[in-house]
Amino acid sequence: MGERILYKLLPILKVILFLFFVIICLIPFGIIAQLNFIPFQQNSIITDLVIESSLTLAIFGALLMMFKILPSVYFSDVFIVREGILTGFAKGTTIGVVLLLFCVAILYASGFVQLNANQISVTMFFGYLLFFIVVAMFEELMFRTFPLFVFAERYPIVITILINGLLFAFVHAGNPGFTWLAMLNITLAGALFSLFTLLKKNISWAIGIHFGWNFAQGILMGYKVSGTNTPAVLSAKPIGQAFISGGSFGVEGSIICTAVFLAMIIFILKNYRIEPIVTKELIEE
Repeated sequence: MGERILYKLLPILKVILFLFFVIICLIPFGIIAQLNFIPFQQNSIITDLVIESSLTLAIFGALLMMFKILPSVYFSDVFIVREGILTGFAKGTTIGVVLLLFCVAILYASGFVQLNANQISVTMFFGYLLFFIVVAMFEELMFRTFPLFVFAERYPIVITILINGLLFAFVHAGNPGFTWLAMLNITLAGALFSLFTLLKKNISWAIGIHFGWNFAQGILMGYKVSGTNTPAVLSAKPIGQAFISGGSFGVEGSIICTAVFLAMIIFILKNYRIEPIVTKELIEE
C-alpha cells in the first residue's frame, strides 16, 4: 500500500522539486534587481520583457537541474524539440487567434461587447507582440514541460490535463477581476494546451495557441488579458452580465469561452489518440 501511494505521489514530489529549482534559479535575477544595476522604469514594456525573459531563463535552468537528477530525461522528453518548432508555433498561433475571434464574434453578434477603433503606435504594437510571445514561452515552459511529462507518465490523460490545468489556473488567481468562471476557463485553457503538447509531442503548438489567443484578445480586440490592460487596435467594451460578456477579466471570464474550450477538448479526446509517455525509468519500475 505504501509503495502504491508513493508511486502515485512521486510526480507531485518531482514537480515540487522542479518549482524549488525555479526559485533557486531566480535568485540571481532578484539580486540584480535589488542592486538596481539597471534603472528600469515601472509599467514599462522593456521592464516587462526583461522580467518575463528572466523567468524563462530560470525555467531552463531548473530543467537542466532536473536532468542532472534524472539523467534518463532530457529536453526532447519534455516536449522541447527543434523539429517543427516554427511550423508548430505558426499553426498554434493560427488556432489561438481563430478561437479568440470566434468567441468575440459570438459576443459581438449577441450584443455583449461593443468594439470601437483605437490607436496604438507601431512601437507599442510590436513591443507587446514580442511581450506576449515571451509570456507564452515562459508559462508553457513552466507548465507544459517537466510537470506535464511527469503527470502523463503516471496518470490517465484526463487526470493529467486536469491537474496541469488547475496548476495553471492557480497562478492566475491574483489577477484583477478573477472569478470562479475565470478559474474554470483558465483551467480548461491549460488542459487544452496540455492536450496539444501531448498530441504533437512538441511544445511549440501550445506556445503558439497561447500567444495567438493573448495577442488577438489584447492587441487586436482590446480586451483585458486575464484582467490586465494592453494597448490595442480596437477597444472592447463588455456589455451586460459579466459571466457572459467577460466583464473586467476578459474573454476568459465569459461562459462563451467555457463552451468553446470544452468543445475543443472533447473533440480532441474523441477523435485523436494520445500516445502514452513511456520512459526508461518507468520501464525499469
